[in-house]
Amino acid sequence: MELNRRLAQDPPERSASEVIGPHLLGRVYRPDPRDWSLPRLMEIAEPPAEIRQRTIEQVLTETTYFTDWRAYLVFWRWLKKQAGGAPPAPGPTPAGDAAPAWQLPVQLDQGDTGHCVGFGWTGWVDATPVPGEFQNADAHALYYECKVIDGEPRAENGSTVRSGALALRNRGRLAAFAFAGSLSEIDQWINTQGSVVVGTNWTDDMFHPDADCYVMLDRLDSEQAYLFQNSWGSGWGQHGRFKIKFADFAGLLAADGEACCAAELPH
Repeated sequence: MELNRRLAQDPPERSASEVIGPHLLGRVYRPDPRDWSLPRLMEIAEPPAEIRQRTIEQVLTETTYFTDWRAYLVFWRWLKKQAGGAPPAPGPTPAGDAAPAWQLPVQLDQGDTGHCVGFGWTGWVDATPVPGEFQNADAHALYYECKVIDGEPRAENGSTVRSGALALRNRGRLAAFAFAGSLSEIDQWINTQGSVVVGTNWTDDMFHPDADCYVMLDRLDSEQAYLFQNSWGSGWGQHGRFKIKFADFAGLLAADGEACCAAELPH
């Protein structure tokens, strides 16, 4: 399995559609106080030394490390990574870029639908470090699974980023998820763990990428921007990708934006 990260400027290798069509959005913002904080998820995704140096019995009886079943799943993910050995070292990075982008070789296209949540999470499945092979049909199916979770089967009124995470958790693709509360938390995750599923307002000027739910692949230090991939086909933007300046994205995050980080399970 190829785990190398690729350079940020590399376009996706294949596309489900080359044509730009009338694309809808479809993210619904609905926060939930039960969500984990990202520091809590990071604590289990990368166990600290004081945990690794204890026996399992000591961890169970002397700490609050395992608070619920999600913690056990995330810890099992970490154990699997250790058993499989360290992943290959990433390739060369662009000048001024601290880390290459996570690889997402499939360019999805949601077409004239409001299924962006299903497509955003499908992009996350397809991206490294645990690459998948989901296509457009899988993304539409995932959206309808979200609507079952929402209590509105088959409805075409959009869904939440959280419902997408829950749908993939039901499929056994992720152990747990958390929402980042700041750019520094996002940076910590994307530099070490994987891509981020983002849901933000989508302003009129954002339809022109030189200037919903999509996937963050990289932090471009030299440009003071993040790199994203949307699900509107390779004919949109820069082969389906676009960039947002750090300051602009901070504003989107503050305006009921979401950046969901999920611990993907090996398969």
